[in-house]
Amino acid sequence: MRTILVPVDATSTTENAVKISADWAKQYGYEHIILLKTNNESVFEYLHIAEGHSFVNEESINMVLKDTEELLEKLSQIIIEKAPEVKVSTATTDMSLIRSINDIIKNQEQVELIILGSDDQTSVTNSFISENIIDIARTSPIKTLIIPNSYHYTPIKNILIPCDVESIAKLDRLFHYKSIIHQKDIHLSLLNINKKANSDGTDSKKEELEKYIHENLNDIPNSIHYSFDENIINGILSFASSNKTDLVIALPGKHSFIYYLANRSISEGIYQNASQPVLILK
Repeated sequence: MRTILVPVDATSTTENAVKISADWAKQYGYEHIILLKTNNESVFEYLHIAEGHSFVNEESINMVLKDTEELLEKLSQIIIEKAPEVKVSTATTDMSLIRSINDIIKNQEQVELIILGSDDQTSVTNSFISENIIDIARTSPIKTLIIPNSYHYTPIKNILIPCDVESIAKLDRLFHYKSIIHQKDIHLSLLNINKKANSDGTDSKKEELEKYIHENLNDIPNSIHYSFDENIINGILSFASSNKTDLVIALPGKHSFIYYLANRSISEGIYQNASQPVLILK
């Protein structure tokens, strides 16, 4: 069964991501959603200090397990009510979040997508999952969808793809989704942002980019846009806010969107200001 993995915690950010996972499963033919909860993140809430030693007593452990069980039941019910045809499974672990995610992906061969909730300006609590988004996105071997807390699902019709000449070969990832793009009547906006005004070779780079798109993506409705901004992230956000955008797709590789997300200050800026989900391809 085509499967979505959703790491969860007890925040509204996670709950919103779970709701979107049900919508996404229905829209794109996923049959199974796994909700993953790590207990080691909650255990520290019950940590006791005595004579210089820290320990977690049995009662505290039982409280963590009970809270986890209740949370997973609540989130499972959300999916069942929104998408009764989708199978829901739950998993708990005492390992680190990153290791837990990679273990499930390794052992569940049909996990195709990770969905992560991201805190934004509407969030009232700090999500443990959101704090680990960068590490999850960078280490995940499969595509990852990041959902802002304020986002409400709408059908995807307009997709923004930031790209440049150095990363155009990565556009071949889109070949796998051509049938879906045609079925859903989707339009691609390919955005090239130049960090330096009047830089040498700009025209030749534009020509190379346009040639590749014409030869390889001509059967997909698309438009090419050019912009100048010294800050790549600001350029992406500015374009997305002034043009109809339902989803931002990040290409893999050194020159990709995810490369800039390695800078945590930049990543914080985009997660707190972007109102659209971001899909990071692998």
